[in-house]
Amino acid sequence: MSMAALLHRHLFGIKVDGREPIWYIDDQTVLYPAGHNTVIFNLEQRIQRFLPGTDKTEEITAIAVSPNKKFVAVAEKSDKGVITVFDLHSLKRRRLLTATDSLSKEFVSLAFSPDSKLLMAQGGAPDWSLTIWTWEKAKFVATIKTAASPNSAIYQCSFCPTDNNLICVTGNGVFKQLKLVDSNLKVLPNALNKREPQNYLCHTWLSEERVVMGTDTGDLLVVDSLELKAFVPRSPSDSNSIEAIVGFSKGIVTGSDDGSIAIYDKTDEKELYKRTKVFRIDNNAVKIRHLAVSHTEEQLVMATDNNQLYQFNLTNADIMKPDETNFDFLATSFHSGQITGVDTCVRKPLVATCGLDKSVRMWNYVDKTLELTKYFNEEAHSLALHPSGLHLLVGFSDKMRLLNVVMDDMRPFKEFAIKACRECKFSHGGHMFAAVNGNTINVFATYTCENLGNLRGHNGKVRSVCWSADDTKIVSCGMDGAVYEWNLKDFKRVGESVLKSCNYTCAVCTPDGKTSFAVGSDKKIKEITDSNIVKEYDLPGAVLCQVVLSHSGRMLFTATDTGSIQSWKFPLTNELQDYQCHSRAVARMCMTHDDAHLFTVGEDGVLLMLDVRDKEIRAAKRDKELLPFSEEILVTKSDLEEKTALTTDLKLKVDELQLHNDYQLRLKDMNHQDKIKELTDKLTAEIEAEKARHEALLAEKNDMEMEYEERIKNMEERHL
Repeated sequence: MSMAALLHRHLFGIKVDGREPIWYIDDQTVLYPAGHNTVIFNLEQRIQRFLPGTDKTEEITAIAVSPNKKFVAVAEKSDKGVITVFDLHSLKRRRLLTATDSLSKEFVSLAFSPDSKLLMAQGGAPDWSLTIWTWEKAKFVATIKTAASPNSAIYQCSFCPTDNNLICVTGNGVFKQLKLVDSNLKVLPNALNKREPQNYLCHTWLSEERVVMGTDTGDLLVVDSLELKAFVPRSPSDSNSIEAIVGFSKGIVTGSDDGSIAIYDKTDEKELYKRTKVFRIDNNAVKIRHLAVSHTEEQLVMATDNNQLYQFNLTNADIMKPDETNFDFLATSFHSGQITGVDTCVRKPLVATCGLDKSVRMWNYVDKTLELTKYFNEEAHSLALHPSGLHLLVGFSDKMRLLNVVMDDMRPFKEFAIKACRECKFSHGGHMFAAVNGNTINVFATYTCENLGNLRGHNGKVRSVCWSADDTKIVSCGMDGAVYEWNLKDFKRVGESVLKSCNYTCAVCTPDGKTSFAVGSDKKIKEITDSNIVKEYDLPGAVLCQVVLSHSGRMLFTATDTGSIQSWKFPLTNELQDYQCHSRAVARMCMTHDDAHLFTVGEDGVLLMLDVRDKEIRAAKRDKELLPFSEEILVTKSDLEEKTALTTDLKLKVDELQLHNDYQLRLKDMNHQDKIKELTDKLTAEIEAEKARHEALLAEKNDMEMEYEERIKNMEERHL
């Protein structure tokens, strides 16, 4: 008997609906929530580390990193709201905090004091309580209700960057500055009392006294020393709200609800800040949730409402043009909505996903990269990847399509009249595939697309299809409470287990096809042999919605509608290990052919890759030597001919350029030779002339010498 252990390996996605979802730990490391985990991602090495969610909590609602970058506080929704403080070096839990007197189930904002010793948490509705702890001792310091009424909303709380006792809180119609005095929070005089209250969506401290706020009407308000010092109104053409704001040495950067960032520089004028540049994310006019600046102020990272992470080079902002592509994905693009399908293949390290954002994606789980993305006109509800990794079956809202995965594209080559197919599966050999069409399962030949037969018998929608290892049987389950076993020789039903009180959502069978495992709405996992339920175990508090069995038949995993994954002791007993993975229901699961990795996708738009380890034998043993992954790719003849023609054309151009360059070089060489000859002749003539001049001067000199000698001689004779 063994129970496999799961280890988080990599996560594609982000959870952006919490407060301040992304933080820099250092210039190469960012921290953000994804699913029900907190991810610490090294951008240089592309390695992720994980802080798991707390058991019996619903989702992450807020995150804060301490100013000394040693700790992170993670707030999670539960009956009373829970905050866990982790050590960022050891990744161990240091403290668990909760506000026992609060009526709220969540904390909407967190902040550490400048010395990292105090932790402040803003509770949610209905009482909106602000609580401060000395977190290392779990000692309560102070609390105050910050909203005037339960209908108000508080968005953010923060400490002054230099003063442990000065606090700012903003929300809908709420701006408060508080002073912590002897374990009491005292409300300071409000600088905005004389103004009509606005919806203050975000704020940031720029100095010991100065706070800047952004509003839903796109205005900026600067409060300095408890007084309103400046009001920077939006431009008349811009009616977008300011959703995020961050300060840096030259001024501030704001993020709006249309996917644009604006840079404001410091000025000596009345407004104090002047908008100098605006940049927009290409083809992504969605709300910017949060902005974070790296310590060197070289990079700006932003999280958008459609679950994407972008980076922007802040140092080059002065020379950038607004109409150019200035934003890059931080790592890669993610699904922007619920993921509905996932599958992997045998011959390549690929995992395919599809979702309600109308995209189909191919990920490389060895390199941890996104290899291919294609957007379609319809939502995708299910997906199956051929064992070769070269073909893809996708169930769209209007039709089911069979696609070829070519070098840089996914090209449909056959369509089937099946609307909104919720489940499709290739056989293990890849020569057949099954597709659900309402209450019926259609079986097709992969290479001829011929309909081989139809499996009829379910009275409700079929939710799951599983092939036996030898591809002679199919096990299906449906909303009618039936688990059926089908023989594919004559397309007849050979086994059945019906429990009308349970709506089954997923079923799998062992490699020999003799035993099935099914999960459904009654919160139980059932082991079915010879059409009889021989074992059943329940999981209190959550509905089991997915089940997957390893290809070796030795490991069993289930998933719930709350986003957790369970590893069961196998053969099936009631012993299990629970793992926090997603923040919403798990939509699909699959395992690699060698049972080394488990992939899960959820309604939270996250793809999670987990390493599978066997606790008793440390790493799950591979039964036989596996082939290396194939390097081959599909290329259509027309593409190849086009590329060959392009290559030939470019070669001809290179040859022409080479000849032209050689000719030009020869011409230049001849010109240079002529110039050299001309210069040589000129210089030779000049040298000869100089020589003649020199000789003439020499002769003249000799004559003069002789003349003077003669004169001296004559003078000497005369004197004598």
